[in-house]
Amino acid sequence: MAATVHVTPLNDLIEHDTNSEEPSCVCGPRTVPVEISGLFAWAYVHASLDGREFAEEDP
Repeated sequence: MAATVHVTPLNDLIEHDTNSEEPSCVCGPRTVPVEISGLFAWAYVHASLDGREFAEEDP
């Protein structure tokens, strides 16, 4: 069984399309495979339009 989840930035300049099973949002989300307790899921990671993720540091 596969599931799809969307990860979106809060308070962005646009409203992201999270109603689709495809990465069809204008921001061009990345598709990332995720496994949680044996469940395989696709995570669509949406980019912010203000570019804030480029200023963040990875832990």
